[in-house]
Formats: sequence, structure tokens, C-alpha cells
Amino acid sequence: MGIQHLDVSKGGYSRVTFSKNLAFFTGHAAPQYQTLKEQAEGILKRYDELFKQFGLKKSNILYTTCFMKNADDEDEFADIYFQWIDPKNPPAGVTVTGLPIQHSPVGDNILMELSFIVATNDSLPIKRYDVTRGCRMVEYDGMAYFTGHVYPKVDTLGEQVAGVLNRYDELFEKFGLKKENVIAANGFIKNMAHYGEIAEPFNAYFGENPPAGVIVEAPPRQNTPFGPKLEIELALFVATGENPQITRRDVVPGMSRVVEYNGIAWFTGHSARPEFKTLATQSEAVMKRYAELFEQFGYKKENILMEYGYVRDIEQVNDYLGARKVFIDPENPPAGVVVQAKPSGDENQLEVQFIVNLD
Repeated sequence: MGIQHLDVSKGGYSRVTFSKNLAFFTGHAAPQYQTLKEQAEGILKRYDELFKQFGLKKSNILYTTCFMKNADDEDEFADIYFQWIDPKNPPAGVTVTGLPIQHSPVGDNILMELSFIVATNDSLPIKRYDVTRGCRMVEYDGMAYFTGHVYPKVDTLGEQVAGVLNRYDELFEKFGLKKENVIAANGFIKNMAHYGEIAEPFNAYFGENPPAGVIVEAPPRQNTPFGPKLEIELALFVATGENPQITRRDVVPGMSRVVEYNGIAWFTGHSARPEFKTLATQSEAVMKRYAELFEQFGYKKENILMEYGYVRDIEQVNDYLGARKVFIDPENPPAGVVVQAKPSGDENQLEVQFIVNLD
């Protein structure tokens, strides 16, 4: 089986895509409710219905991605979330600030959007490590999914990146993983003005085997015991085993354009060239560039599993949605998440990342 697109909104998104023993969910919100507590309860109730509909289990959730209007309100969501998940089998994940699309037919104050990656093959074991309310890392079908890690012991973004990567080194040794097998690295930072501090520690750490991934301004929560000083939350996805078959394409220091592993291609987030100024023209340019890359690498648009769209101004999101509608296969659209998060570069209006089935 290649890929299944379920509950398809033609030209829009699939509610969920199934492929390679995984289910990727579109981000769900509950705009019909007013408070964060009510919205969290509404989203999780809807996921209960969807899991029943699609034959999925809460105990098989591998990864949670939660974008909030304000990640400092995470505890209001977490209290409900940790009552909902299987307490013996909590997922890894990230929760950061990323404003969801605000306007819907039933409400205009969307406080959170929640997306899951779920295991679909019960015959494959799921291993969870350092389990507390959540867990530090989940291992399934050749991939280790890490919760986002922070390093508040130092002050600057560059120092925190180096500290987080040093912590990952310790964890890799503990769990028998290798940094040259990192497939994707997603970094959510507090202030894009300091973006230039990331390159040196990234290049030094990953060397000739850089991951795909994204770096966007989507701040981690700041009301922590360490004070408002978390400059980055960094989540890694890592191939397991002694000699995993990994292909990296268009490798430059600190980044691979795309990394292929286990039948899936993980793209780095793409933005447009500087000559394009508006979200509409940049969106068209990014989709044109993806069309070129798909042709170059032999990928198919109907095999896109998941789309992450990060736009500078969520009020202009329709300019992005119009361009991506032209690009995607309307009968087989991906699942997806689109939120407000600032890409690198003063003129960049968006960054778009795809996850693609290789069949």
C-alpha cells in the first residue's frame, strides 16, 4: 500500500494521510469554543471520534505538535491533554507559540491547533523512554522521535543551540543513536533577529551529514522556572539501527535540502528568492520551486503526506492557500498545518516544508 488520503477536502487538505505504518493528521482546532480549556476539550473529543472512525489508538500516538496563540498558556492545555492520553504510553512532542488561522465560519479566536503522528501497525513495537507525564523519546519502525529540548543554562541563542546539541549527544549515547543519522531537525526560536547564531554550532555538530528541517520564529514558552530566557526548542527525528540507509540530497553546511529514509522524504523548509516581495508572489515561487524539485528527484505531488506552512502574517494566509491549491493534487491533498511563524530573512513571508512518500 502506498498512501491513503482520508476525509479529503478537494483542493484543500486531507484530514489524515496513511503511509509507511504512520498516520499524519491535519492540525485540528475548535473555534466554536471561547476559552483555551474549552477548545482543548473540544479538539480531544474530536480526536476520540476520529480515532474510532479510522481504527487508531491513543496508545499508538507517537508525536504531538501543538501550536498555540501563546505557549505560556500551555498548562491550561496540558492539564486536559495528560488526562486524555494513555498515561502509560505518552507521546513525544513540541508545544510552541504559532498563531493558527483565526477566521472560521464558527469562530474567530482560535487559541490552539493540534496535530498527531500515529503508529498504524500494531505488530511493530513502540518503545518510549524517560516517561513522565510525556516522554523524552519514542522509537518506532526505525525512527526515534524526540520531544523538543531546551538548554536554559546559558543566555544567547548560539550558546543554547550548542548546549541542546551537547545534550542530544548525551542522549544519543544513552539510547544507542548516532548524530550522523539525524533525519530532520526542527528548531523553534524566540527571536529571528539572532538567527545567524545558529549556523556555527549546527555546522560543527552535523558536519557532512546535516538533516533536513525548519528554523522559524515560534517561541517556546517563557514562563518557566528558568525565567523568560528560552531561545530555542529543538526537536530531532533520528534513524535507528547500526547502518540505516539514508540519502541526503543537495547538501550544504548545516542543511540537506531533502533527506530520504524508510520510504519517506523529509524536506527542509523552502522560502522564495528575495526578488519576490508579497506573500502571494512568494507562495507561487515556492510552489514552482517545489515542482522543479519534485521533477528533479522523481517525487509525485499525489504522494505528499504532510505539509507545514509557516507564514509571517496569518491574516494574509489566503494568498498562500491559493498558490498551494494550484500546486497540489486536488484529489489527493496532504494533511497539513498552517500557522503564523516568522521565517528567516527580513523579506521572507513564508517557509513551507513537505513530507513525501517515495513510492
